[in-house]
Amino acid sequence: MIPVLSRYVARMLLARALILLAGLAALMMILEFLADGDKVIEAGDGLVLPVLRFTLLRLPEILAELLPVTAMLAALLTFADLSRHSELTAIHAAGVSKPRLALAVLPVALLIALGQFLIADQAVPRTVAELRAWGIGDYEAPDDEAIFFWLRHGDDILRIGGFDAQAGTLRDVTVFERDAEGSLIAELAAPHADWQDGGWTLHDATRAVLGAGQVDHEDRLVWPGDLPPALLGAAIAHPRETPLSQLIAVVRSPGLGTQPAYRYMLWLQERLAAPPTTIALILMIVALMRPTEGRAAQGWLLVAGVATGFVCWTFDGLVLTLGDLGLLPPALAAWTPLAVFAVVAASIMLQQERGRRSRRRPVLVAAPKAGG
Repeated sequence: MIPVLSRYVARMLLARALILLAGLAALMMILEFLADGDKVIEAGDGLVLPVLRFTLLRLPEILAELLPVTAMLAALLTFADLSRHSELTAIHAAGVSKPRLALAVLPVALLIALGQFLIADQAVPRTVAELRAWGIGDYEAPDDEAIFFWLRHGDDILRIGGFDAQAGTLRDVTVFERDAEGSLIAELAAPHADWQDGGWTLHDATRAVLGAGQVDHEDRLVWPGDLPPALLGAAIAHPRETPLSQLIAVVRSPGLGTQPAYRYMLWLQERLAAPPTTIALILMIVALMRPTEGRAAQGWLLVAGVATGFVCWTFDGLVLTLGDLGLLPPALAAWTPLAVFAVVAASIMLQQERGRRSRRRPVLVAAPKAGG
C-alpha cells in the first residue's frame, strides 16, 4: 500500500508544481513584456526572433525566483485536494504517519531542489550575461556616463573600462599600485590588454611613480597579476550571477572582488542552502496539513498554509538581506532559514505522531473486586 500511496501523492505534487510553474512563469513574462516589450522590438530585427530571444534569456531567472514559491503552493494544493476528497482522512485512518507522507513527497522535493540549483547556478549566470551585453530592460547601461569596473586585487585597485571574457581582452586598464599600508605608490595605465601565455600583456603602457616625477613607457608590458579571464569575470559580476565553481575561486583569492569579501561568502553559502530550504518548506506544508471536515475548516486550513508560506518566505528574504548588509555572518544568514523550517516541520510531525499514538493506546479499566 505504501509504495502505491507514495507514487500517487508524488504524481499529484509534481503535476501541480509543473502547472503552477508554467502559469506563474507565463504571467511574469507577460508583465516583463508590458514593461520592456517596446525596447525588445526596437533592439532586434523583426518581431518574432527578438521576442523569442528575450523570453529564453529572461526565463531562467524567473524560474529560479518562482521555484521555491511554486513548490510550497503545489504542496499546499496537493494536500488541500487530498483533504477535500477525504483521501487524507483515509490515509490517516490507515495508520500512515506524517513522516511516511514526508517520505512520499521527498523524491519530488529533491527533483525540484535539483532543478532550482541547476537553473540558479548554470542557466542564470549565462543568460544574465547575455542580457547585459544586449542592454535590455533592467540590464540597460546608462548612456550619459562611462561605465568602469572597479575591483580589488590584493593590495592594488583596478579600473577597467571594458572586458571581453571570451576574447580575453581588456580596454582602458588602470592599475593603482599600493603598498601594504594602502598608500598609493604608482599608477599603471594602458588603453588595451590581452591574455597571453598565462598573463595579461598591456599594450602602449605607461607607469607613473608617485612623488618621483618618473613616467616610464612600454610598448608591451606583462602585468604580474595572476588574474585569468574566468576569475576576472567572476570577480566583476554580482555574486548572485556567478556559478558556484567561480564563486569558490573568488572566495579562495584573498583581496579579490568588486564587493566586500563577506558578500561572496554569503552568496556561496546561499547557493548551497537554497535548494534544501525549498525541501524544508515543502515538508513544513506536509506537517501542517491534517484531515478536516467541512469546507469552512478546509478553507481556513488553506488560508493558514498560505499565511505560513508567506511568513517563511519573508523570513528567508529578511535574514538574507541582513547578511547582505553585513549584520549577520554569511553562514548564519544563509543556513538559519533551513534550520528553522526543518526544526519546526520535525517538531510538528513528532507532536502529531505522539498524539496519534496516544489516541490509539488502549485504556486499561480495573476489574471490580469480588463480592463488591
